[in-house]
Amino acid sequence: MSARPTAAAPKIVVYGPAQAPFVTKVGFALAMKRLPYEVVEPSQPEDFHRWNPETGLLPVMDCDGTRVAHSERILDWLDERHPDPPLVARDPRTARAQRALEHWTGETFYYYWLRWLRALFDVPGLAGHPTSGTSARIGELARLGILGRVREAMSERAGDAALGQIDVEFERRLDDLIGFLGNRPFFYADRPSRADLTVVAFLQSVADGHIPGGRRMLAARPMLEALVERVQRALEAAR
Repeated sequence: MSARPTAAAPKIVVYGPAQAPFVTKVGFALAMKRLPYEVVEPSQPEDFHRWNPETGLLPVMDCDGTRVAHSERILDWLDERHPDPPLVARDPRTARAQRALEHWTGETFYYYWLRWLRALFDVPGLAGHPTSGTSARIGELARLGILGRVREAMSERAGDAALGQIDVEFERRLDDLIGFLGNRPFFYADRPSRADLTVVAFLQSVADGHIPGGRRMLAARPMLEALVERVQRALEAAR
């Protein structure tokens, strides 16, 4: 997905699985800033460390030869080099709250997703998996088709007490988001910020079935569905 090109636009490539929420989040930020970009997906586990030798985590963004890793640092870099529109509120206190929610969302959603994977599949190496990006291990699972079997595995293990407990905890985190949103159209502000882009990137992943029972959970929370629609409209308006 690319934003509308502009004159003298930089050449931007985002490396990472296109459907990974951290990659989606970076794409949202680029779209908000009307910067055209290309997504290059890994075709083998070795690509993760080739593109990010330091940690092996994606996304990594290349802008005219300058590479930046980690979605939060990428958004920082974009705001420094392309400040209009800003990805946080101009008020420092509000900006801190938006950054904190961005970080909380990435850590929280990925934590529960990995717990579901460990409960559904006997997959070695997931227990210590980092929650700050998409790794070669997760990429390998996707390539082998394991991640695509989440819904099938859920139907096979309906009523499993361990899975039910994860569901209960995760739904509480969704309710936390509703509390953070309150009566505002966006988190802590009247326009979307990096917090909203992060939350919606993960909520879209939930709705797409990457979280067991995700569609049902979102349907029960119309305030979050409405947030997704507002952010999507803002992204469309920016293109």
